[in-house]
Amino acid sequence: MVATFWIIASLMCGLAAAFILWPVWRRRRSESADRTDLNVQLYRARLQELEESRTRGEITEAEYVELEQELQLALLQDAGEEWTTLSGQSRLPIVFAAAVVIFSIFAYSDFGLSFGALNDWVVSEEIHETAPHDAADMLAAVEKLSASLQNQPDNDQGWFLLGQSWRSLSVHDKSADAFGHLLQKYPGDASLASYYAEALFLADNQRFTPRVKLAVEQALKLNPNNILMLEFTAMDAYRSGDMKTALSLFRRALSGADGERATLLQQAISRISAEADGVPLEAALPAGRALKVLVELADSVSSPANATVYVYARAFQGPPMPLAVERLTVSALPVLVTLTAGQAMMQGMSLDDVDTVQLVARISKSGLANASPDDYEVVSQSIDMTKEQSVIKLIIANRRG
Repeated sequence: MVATFWIIASLMCGLAAAFILWPVWRRRRSESADRTDLNVQLYRARLQELEESRTRGEITEAEYVELEQELQLALLQDAGEEWTTLSGQSRLPIVFAAAVVIFSIFAYSDFGLSFGALNDWVVSEEIHETAPHDAADMLAAVEKLSASLQNQPDNDQGWFLLGQSWRSLSVHDKSADAFGHLLQKYPGDASLASYYAEALFLADNQRFTPRVKLAVEQALKLNPNNILMLEFTAMDAYRSGDMKTALSLFRRALSGADGERATLLQQAISRISAEADGVPLEAALPAGRALKVLVELADSVSSPANATVYVYARAFQGPPMPLAVERLTVSALPVLVTLTAGQAMMQGMSLDDVDTVQLVARISKSGLANASPDDYEVVSQSIDMTKEQSVIKLIIANRRG
């Protein structure tokens, strides 16, 4: 009976508010839709510019993450301004409509109602206000947004923010789901197709599975000059032994690249060309740098056997992005790990590119790459990569906090 009452009461409140707000809503509907589309287009264009600046080395990874979050916040603020504009132009109808709902709540409710869109706004603010290292808080906020969006399939801005947020947390399978949801609605959007393909590639452990290949092909159909998609396809051809196709694709990518990205592509072309001509791969380029790390767990540390362990090298007093990373579980400890230049997460940021590094071994309580104060962690002193190094021992014993 209580549920039936609230259903009927909600319908009556909605009907009363509709009679008041219908003229205003009808007038503003077209303008709001156009503005939302424009905001999203501008956001994507600016994000593409930031990615290109990061690729050319004009900004660091930390600066890129900060600017990306500022863009996301601006997108949400623009969405809020549409409501502000509406209320500013026609306050009286809104006041009457609000009065109907507020009176009903005071008369019949114990304040247990959910405000829907307000909750979405609060969750979005929580995401932007969470510090990057607070992985647990960030995860909780993103999960709230995800749950809210299950009943809002047409909230394009929310789904785009969700995809970017899961991407920031390195939860690539859920990031792919969010971008895939939008791609079904906008199958001709080249940027969405690229985000989706990249998320699938990372979710499948950087393997060219059938669904990754299909997504990359679709992205290239929409934008034949997408450098990242061309690189993915070239790597797939190389691993399949098709040197001719790999060279052709890398050269296509090189024609649209510049700066450090162009240098790396040229190195890849030279390497594959030498191998195709019969020159041993080791002779084509010198062997990359490597570090051997013995990782152990202190007796005082109690952690589940399936807890995730990240072992990585990063620049000493430089950008926090890992130069090489290995993902394990506590059950594998103690273990001897070899970090190599080939494990770089981003081109131009590997052990071959930095002369002074430090090692980190961390047990992630959340399972995510983002560090949390509750994680156990050990950090080495500076390591000179220009000199030969013996096995380096790391014992995980203390919490980060």
